Amino acid sequence: MKQWDAIWFDLDDTLIDYERTFRTAIYHCFTTFFSNQAVSFLPWFRVFKAYCDRYWPDYAGGRLTRKEYRRLRFLETMRVFHIKINVKTADEFHAYFDEVVGRFAIALPGIISLLERLQSLSLPLGIITNGESAIQREKIAYAGLCRFFSDDAVVISEEVGCEKPDVAIFRCAQRRLPFGKQPVYIGDSWELDVMGALHAGWRAIYFQQQPASAVSAPSAVICRSVEQLASILLGEPHVMEKRGRRR
Repeated sequence: MKQWDAIWFDLDDTLIDYERTFRTAIYHCFTTFFSNQAVSFLPWFRVFKAYCDRYWPDYAGGRLTRKEYRRLRFLETMRVFHIKINVKTADEFHAYFDEVVGRFAIALPGIISLLERLQSLSLPLGIITNGESAIQREKIAYAGLCRFFSDDAVVISEEVGCEKPDVAIFRCAQRRLPFGKQPVYIGDSWELDVMGALHAGWRAIYFQQQPASAVSAPSAVICRSVEQLASILLGEPHVMEKRGRRR
C-alpha cells in the first residue's frame, strides 16, 4: 500500500477551500469598508471575481506585481459601480483582508477525515506553501490542521527565502522530513506544484478540481476530488488518470 515515505501538501485549494475562504473574507472586508454604499455584495463580488480571474494570468506571469494586481482588480470593480475610490483605499482594503483572511479559513470537505486516516498509518505529513508566514499559519490554525503537521513540517516561502516552483523549497522540505526518500507532493497548480515537485525529483499528484486545458507528465497522477485523492494515497482500488487539464 505504501508508495511514498512522506506526503506533502499545498495549502490553498488543496487542503483549504480557498474559494470559500476568499469569498467569506472579502464579504467581511466589503461590509466593513462599504456598509453605506448602495451596491450590494453579490453583484459587486461577481464583478470583482471576474477581474480577479481576468488579471490573474498577468500576475502569475510576472507582468503585474502583487500590489498592482490587487489594485487593478479593485479599482476596475469600483469603476463599474461608479464608486470613486483611490489607490490608498485599495491598499487599505487588501491590507485588512490580509489581516483577517486566516480567520475564515476552512478545510475542503473530506480533507480532515483523509488526514486522520493518513496520520493513523504513521505517514509523515507536511505542507509546502508560498505566502506570508503569519497569514498561512493562521489559515492552518483556523482550518483545524495544526494537529496533523508539526511546525518543522510546515514550509512557508517567506520563512525559507525561496518559493515554488524553485527546487530549493522542495530540498528544504525534504531536510525537514529526512526519512522521506520518496516523497510525493499534492497541489492544484501545474506550474508551481506539479512541475516544481517533478523537477526536484519528487512524485506529484495534480489536484485539479476545476476543468481546464490538457497537460501531461509521465510521473504525475491527476485527481479531481478529495475522494479520488484518498483512493490514491491510501492505495484503495482506483483508476488513476495520467493525463489532465491545465488550470
